Amino acid sequence: MPNNQRVLRSTLAQTTTAVLPTLIPSIDSSSSSSHKVIRIVAPSATLPGLNPAELSLLREKQRRLQSNASALLSSLLSRNHLRTALEASLIFAQYEAGTAVCIDKAGWVLTCSHCFGDTEEEWRAERRKWLLFYTGLAVQVECRAWDSTRDLALLKIIAIESSASQKTTIPAFSFVPLSSFAPAFKTPIVCIGQPGSDDLESTSARRTNYNLVEISEGKFCGMVPGADPENNAEIGSLKHDAWTYWGHSGAPLLKAVDGTLIGLHSSWDDKTAMRHGIPLTAIKHFLQQQVDAAISPSTLTNATLVDLNSIKESAIKGADSDASPASLAKKQKKRERGTFGAPIIIDDSVVIDDKDESSVPL
Repeated sequence: MPNNQRVLRSTLAQTTTAVLPTLIPSIDSSSSSSHKVIRIVAPSATLPGLNPAELSLLREKQRRLQSNASALLSSLLSRNHLRTALEASLIFAQYEAGTAVCIDKAGWVLTCSHCFGDTEEEWRAERRKWLLFYTGLAVQVECRAWDSTRDLALLKIIAIESSASQKTTIPAFSFVPLSSFAPAFKTPIVCIGQPGSDDLESTSARRTNYNLVEISEGKFCGMVPGADPENNAEIGSLKHDAWTYWGHSGAPLLKAVDGTLIGLHSSWDDKTAMRHGIPLTAIKHFLQQQVDAAISPSTLTNATLVDLNSIKESAIKGADSDASPASLAKKQKKRERGTFGAPIIIDDSVVIDDKDESSVPL
């Protein structure tokens, strides 16, 4: 597979013993918000959806995250907005790596669609995955919208592994806001992501020595000339030079000055070594379209619609701040026709049943 494509599949070949997280990100369980409850899963020898080898890997990652959490947070002591971004970032517990970022306090999370599968069949076959915050806190997410053209997926946190006595909670997660403006050329950025453990630059089988969460800095390098910013299927239309490795797919790209989201890392060009990502405009249009497409009485509660419309308002705010009057007119016509791009696949197959512990409400 070319290096400007995404390398996410590999064979699990390690086992470890279990350990539980002792640190947690900023979660306010006393929130008075109308967010739907999230299920508490008690620590045990099993976790829903994981086989023994996968659970062993999750525990190993938890141990490594715990051991480095304090140092990682201390490195951002003078940059509070980036500490929040770190608290909002998640890594996939799977061997294939992958990264994600929380964009709403109710637990709505963005990542690349290819982190859930290269095809609709792959995504639907494994809709739920376990992710980890930088502290080692494990959460289960469910992919609710999947767009292979933009290479974006919207996830919802549905369960938290915790020894808390209650079975459900109404948390408020740390999150990063979307930037109101597209970045200017050479804008300083920060990337927070999970580098993969296999050394792809070695001619023999070798492991890397990277931390599970790496923070790198660079600059926004503009857009691919002539590329459609809504089409990131082959390679991201955004260019940046913050350090990444395979496994960084879905990592947030943030303005260094304020920690707002300007894109997601997705790929790199092996000919130029340029890193690529999904631009802000594609993210905002994805969220706008996602909310409109997802309104279905069979799958969404009123509380969920409040959450999603809050995200949509954030996406719309400033989406066209840097556009010319002519382009604004064109975009408005597209919005009226609903032609932002290829249709997003919304999962409407989950029947919510509060009595069924295998089904968790939004």
